[in-house]
Amino acid sequence: MNKQYLMGLALAGCMPLALAGDNSPAYTQCMDKASSTVAMSGCIQAETKLQDERLNRVYKHLMGRLDAGQQKRLREVQRQWIGYRDANCRFHVQASGGTLAQLEGGMCVLDMTRERAAELERVLSPGQ
Repeated sequence: MNKQYLMGLALAGCMPLALAGDNSPAYTQCMDKASSTVAMSGCIQAETKLQDERLNRVYKHLMGRLDAGQQKRLREVQRQWIGYRDANCRFHVQASGGTLAQLEGGMCVLDMTRERAAELERVLSPGQ
């Protein structure tokens, strides 16, 4: 086995279990201190970046474990999922309206990204 593959598997196994379906402690602390929608939006953006990095990391590890046909299918599904996430969250913004619309849209992207990362983690490491 190549060294990078083993390092990737080791990193995937070391991901904190708390992140599997939850937001980071830093996000919780940020939201607890946020006293405005602008501050809350900043917390959401920072956590979304963290969860997106997590999703990309897991996606790359998973791609490294799949054969060429499976990689192609995962790539197609991931592109479709991104399109769905973005369209769904735009709908949330439009449906919410008002001053909280942007927060609703941001939360939608955050929640869906976090859940997709957790889903791919379960595929990468079934039974954990």
